[in-house]
Amino acid sequence: MAVYVVGDFLRETRLRKGYTQEEVSYGICTPASLSRIENGAQKPGRLILEKLFERLGTENNLFNSFVSKEEMELYLEIQTLIRNVTDGDLQRIEEQIDIVDRLTKNTSELERQSLFWAKGELATQKYGNNGKAMEYLMKAIQITLPDFDGKNPLRNHLLTFDEITIINSIAVRHAENTSLLTAIQLDMWLKEYMENRVVDGRMKTAKYPMILYNLSCWFGSEHCHKEALDIANQGVDFCVKYGNLVAFPRLILNQGIASVELGQIDNAKKYLHQAVTIFETMKRMDTVEYITTWCRNEYQIEI
Repeated sequence: MAVYVVGDFLRETRLRKGYTQEEVSYGICTPASLSRIENGAQKPGRLILEKLFERLGTENNLFNSFVSKEEMELYLEIQTLIRNVTDGDLQRIEEQIDIVDRLTKNTSELERQSLFWAKGELATQKYGNNGKAMEYLMKAIQITLPDFDGKNPLRNHLLTFDEITIINSIAVRHAENTSLLTAIQLDMWLKEYMENRVVDGRMKTAKYPMILYNLSCWFGSEHCHKEALDIANQGVDFCVKYGNLVAFPRLILNQGIASVELGQIDNAKKYLHQAVTIFETMKRMDTVEYITTWCRNEYQIEI
């Protein structure tokens, strides 16, 4: 039986996928450092190891990285910050930002990438300041992708999961500033990247459906309803296959909205009923009220 150490696995995976050391290490470490890691001459830290695996389209599920007490504390606090942002708990986001900010004062910029992303999300969620949010998001993404201008995809670059999250947030900010074509361009880049470069895993299951949801919304806003329906269908199929229940009802709702716009009323009623039922089960009665009122006022459809 072959026995792998982390350097062997990184090298063989990289070569099998046809990536250069420069592509995989870009913005994370130097190519020389990656070479030493692959040859067993350098032990990577937790974060660098994690990001290198992500650039290879997977998660670090096989290899443990021994870390200090301080590194573990920082890792746990960053994970808490990410959860708080996802939950939209503004008070906890602010409190956690202060904690992570303090813990990363003397670390590398790489350790602060999630912090800047969280500051950008807070600037939007609490203060509605998209300009400030974009400043933080660009500061975050350019730590590892210094060539990215916030608008034009870097299709030849490999991405980490954090980079995908940040670019998606940048796309959302563009959409909120009515730059829908830029938002669509960015999330289509992410959609194609995740389809072609990222293997099935926990992070893909979490992020990919939300990118499809955004795209189906934005195509609909641009009156490209067939494209919106096709992407919503794709998202629903993925959620069913991989069990993402967060994006699932939203994508079904978008199936209904696109079907209405295309004049497919019977299908629209089916999808809208399904979405309402799921939101009722989730006790999201505000959303149920919004959907039923919208259907009644805009299309004279009773749900």
